[in-house]
Amino acid sequence: MQVDSITIIFIVLAAFVLWKLRSVLGEREGFEQRFENGPQVAPGAPAPQLSPAELEWTECAERGGPVWRGFDQISRAQRDFSPKIFLAGARSAYEMIVQAFSRGDEQALQALTSPDVLAGFKTALDERRARGETMQTTLVGLNDARIVEARVEKNLAIIAVRFDGQFITATHGPDGALIEGDPNTPANVIDVWTFARPNDATTPNWTLVATSPGQ
Repeated sequence: MQVDSITIIFIVLAAFVLWKLRSVLGEREGFEQRFENGPQVAPGAPAPQLSPAELEWTECAERGGPVWRGFDQISRAQRDFSPKIFLAGARSAYEMIVQAFSRGDEQALQALTSPDVLAGFKTALDERRARGETMQTTLVGLNDARIVEARVEKNLAIIAVRFDGQFITATHGPDGALIEGDPNTPANVIDVWTFARPNDATTPNWTLVATSPGQ
């Protein structure tokens, strides 16, 4: 069977067009994957330069992750935001609140917590007093304190911190007998505390707005 020259030309042109389409669009799987994974950096190309603020973020969050994106939201709403300064303050607040609850200091708790959290603390303190119990709590040390969530919600910046601490806690009854805890042996306690600060705040203070057990 003979193939004339015009047919050959069309075959060559079709092959060339298919090759060009393949080189531009790529395989279907590869084309979709490029969009799913975001922009690609060519091998050997320099990574995008980080701002001084973003360099600080790398110490507290995975670059490009959910917490990092939360930092970006908060920094746009609160120009003075620094995750390192926040985390240092959160660690101090954690210790102060734990100690205030241990000794039943409602005034100190009120200055550091939201009305809802304060109400929960007060209920527990009232029940403790009604039973005639006393509690002694000592923070031996924090194994870890890290930000696990950050976001802006309406007019509030919200940050959740996972605290992993070692505590010595002992609760005594009216007669002084130990009823819970161990006054000599530290126990590991993990909590997730959520702090909030209005975007238009005139002070650097953050308020504890929620607590939950951690894992």
